[in-house]
Amino acid sequence: MSKRPNTTIKEVPIDLIRPGSQQARRHFDPDALRDLAESIRESGVVQPIVLRTQVWGYELLAGERRWRASQQAGLHEIPAIIRDDLSDDEAFVVGLIENLQRESLTPMETAAGLKRLSEIFTLTHEQIGERVGKSREYVSNYLRLINLAPTVQALVNEGHILLGHAKVLAGQPLDQQIRWADEVIRQKLTVRMLERKIAAMRDSKLVFRPAKPADWKTLERDLSDLMGCSVLVSADKKGKGELKVKFHSLDELDGVLAKMGYSAG
Repeated sequence: MSKRPNTTIKEVPIDLIRPGSQQARRHFDPDALRDLAESIRESGVVQPIVLRTQVWGYELLAGERRWRASQQAGLHEIPAIIRDDLSDDEAFVVGLIENLQRESLTPMETAAGLKRLSEIFTLTHEQIGERVGKSREYVSNYLRLINLAPTVQALVNEGHILLGHAKVLAGQPLDQQIRWADEVIRQKLTVRMLERKIAAMRDSKLVFRPAKPADWKTLERDLSDLMGCSVLVSADKKGKGELKVKFHSLDELDGVLAKMGYSAG
């Protein structure tokens, strides 16, 4: 950004503010919102929200929870920083980073936000991590959740299945994910227990294949990060083989093709 960010705080009428269309957060816990509203009644809004000027008023970029709680608290104005220097993409990043720092997103909101960030700027998992102040492993673990069946995604968001379980389930075929998720809940399986059960099931059906050299596995991991989806590479002793790119939706396929530089005529 060429302009220096504006950090001047001003009081803005609450009824002139509307949530941005690119907000990553969609879920707000009613009880937590009531608690925050009570705190605001007592002490006011401690940290300003971030806005961008629009012809109809102000677009909310970061701080939607504080804005909602302030409404409940009966405030007429709220402290805000106006960032008219931001483009649409930059505004999305600002909101996403704040929510990630506050850990206020659900797991699937985090996954969707990181996925959108990778699509906007065509970034690897490591580059996404640098952009939002998180590790490459953090980014990879959350982006794996995109591969979960919708039913399992809901269980993760509701806290019935932990992120560790979800990471394991995301590596399973869609038709098996719900079954394993049900076992996690019914049997109260730990992540380690789930991994052992899946491994035992796999071993009972295992067909012997030579182990892949470490450099091939590294190549698969790097390509998966680059493409944003699972990539498998195989070859025989003569060097003849194939490269498989797995996708789970047409939108995901469009993202892969875009990263390969392909554009339909």
